[in-house]
Amino acid sequence: MTLENPLHRELYDYWANKRGDRPMPSRQHIDPIELKKLLPHILLTDVIDGGRRFRYRLVGTAIQEAFGRNMTGLHIDEIMTGAYLEFIGGLYRDIVEKKKPIYSESTYYSQQAVGMRAERLMLPLSQDGETVDMVVSIQTVGHRSPARTLSIRLAQEQNEEIEHLSRLLD
Repeated sequence: MTLENPLHRELYDYWANKRGDRPMPSRQHIDPIELKKLLPHILLTDVIDGGRRFRYRLVGTAIQEAFGRNMTGLHIDEIMTGAYLEFIGGLYRDIVEKKKPIYSESTYYSQQAVGMRAERLMLPLSQDGETVDMVVSIQTVGHRSPARTLSIRLAQEQNEEIEHLSRLLD
């Protein structure tokens, strides 16, 4: 599998090492101390009711900055709306169903055609080795302009164009 972003590659390699011969590791195998460099970009998401809802347990500071708020403890449907909610919710539902890592990209455009690209790698976790009950993700955001005032939240609130790409990994 090819991951161009070195932070994504580092998390994937860590996850793969922790899972060993299992389909996926459990949350107790993930040690935040070992991920110190990646923590600003990390999301830990609880799978609620078998995938009916998803709640952010941990949201890294770089992600909070991109969204313009702290999302820790909130469900995705309390934060996102419209096509973006459908896309992100669909990624979480896919990972719960398929039990495989997912890589995705989204490009957001403002009314001034300023672009921002979000890349995310989502990795399943399971207490029993079968049921995905948590997802550890890394999300990085790159601006295609020096204007750092853009945020994902602004793009979705103003119903601006969002392009998505996702693929199942592993």
